[in-house]
Parts: sequence; C-alpha cells; structure tokens
Amino acid sequence: MSHLSLYSQWMTLLLMLISGVTLGVVYDSYRVVAHQLRFPRWSLPLFDVVYWLAATWFVFQMLVKGNQGELRFYIFLGLAVGAYAYYLLLSKATVSVATWMVQAAKAVVRFLLRTLYVVIIVPIKTLALFLLAIGRFVLRVAMFLGKLVLKCIQPLWWLIRWLFAPLVMPLWNRFGMTERLLKGWTGLKRCVQAVSDGSKRVMKWWRDILQRIWKWLRHSNK
Repeated sequence: MSHLSLYSQWMTLLLMLISGVTLGVVYDSYRVVAHQLRFPRWSLPLFDVVYWLAATWFVFQMLVKGNQGELRFYIFLGLAVGAYAYYLLLSKATVSVATWMVQAAKAVVRFLLRTLYVVIIVPIKTLALFLLAIGRFVLRVAMFLGKLVLKCIQPLWWLIRWLFAPLVMPLWNRFGMTERLLKGWTGLKRCVQAVSDGSKRVMKWWRDILQRIWKWLRHSNK
C-alpha cells in the first residue's frame, strides 16, 4: 500500500512537471499570437482571465488523474520546477516556432485572399463594368433613335394635329392629357435618373470595397 502511495506521489509530481511545461508553452504561444495578430488592448485582460481559468481546469484534471485531487506541497513545487525548466530550455524555441507558424498562417491567408481577389472579385468587377458600359451604350442608342424617330414623324404629327385638332383637342383638354403626359415624362425621367444614381452608388460601393481589400493586402505584405 505504501509502495502504491509512493508511486502515486511520484506520478503526481511528474504530471505537475508536465503541466508546468504545458502552461509555459500555451502562455508563450498565446503571447506571440496576440502580438502578431495585434489584438485590441481591451481584449487582453479578457484573454488572460480565459487563460488562467483554462490553466486552473487543466491542472485540476491532471491532479485528479495523479492523486484524486489532493493538494500537497510537491504539487506546487512540480508546477514551479516545470515552468522554470521550460523557461530556461524551451521558451525561446517555442516563441520562434509560434512566430513562424503565425507568419505562415498569415502568408496562407494572404495567398487565399489574393486568389479570391483575382479569381472572383476581378471577374465580377470586369463583368459589372462591361454590363454597365453596355447598358449605357444601349440607353444612348435608344435615346438617339427615339429622338430620330420623333424628328422624322414630327411633320406627320403636325399634319395630324392640324387635321384632327378641332375634334380631338376638346377631349384632350377635357381629360387633361397634356398634364398627364408631362407627369408621365417627369416620372420616366426620375426613374432613369434613379437607375443611373443607383448604378453609380453600386459602382462606388464596389470600388470602396476593392480599394479596402487592396490596401489591406498591401499593408499585410509589409
């Protein structure tokens, strides 16, 4: 029974040494990630609390596996020795490896974003500009043809108006067709202007998004 108790104590001490090393690795890795990714200052105390809560839970779980959760002096000694040994032997290597891994992850993210920009955003932008150019061209052609048709039929309109004015104009004026046509024309011009303004806003929104992505990519390369 005493042999089992001694074995349990040594096993608990070993687990505490491993726990001290593990906590050191996690703390240095967290510190590197927070520095490399530039976490906001207000979030650092929150992450510190999360780290210490997780560390407490981890040590407790290791302690339960070692001696059913009983606190002894050698437990704190094992944690301190493990953390100090990690600081002397592995801290610099852990910081270097964590920094390299974060830089590699950032490089992969930059590559994926550039690929996304080239494969998706650039074609969408090109297609949008192409469709907008076609729409403007079609609209200008339609307006030109409309003006041309109106110019061509204007003499015929004058003739019809001269012939049928005595019959049509009283009814025309009675139903207020002139005002209705003017209102319809004004509404049509407003619709065309709204479509034009909307297309300009959409293009400006796309340009702002693309410029922000491009600035972020250029900044992340530095």
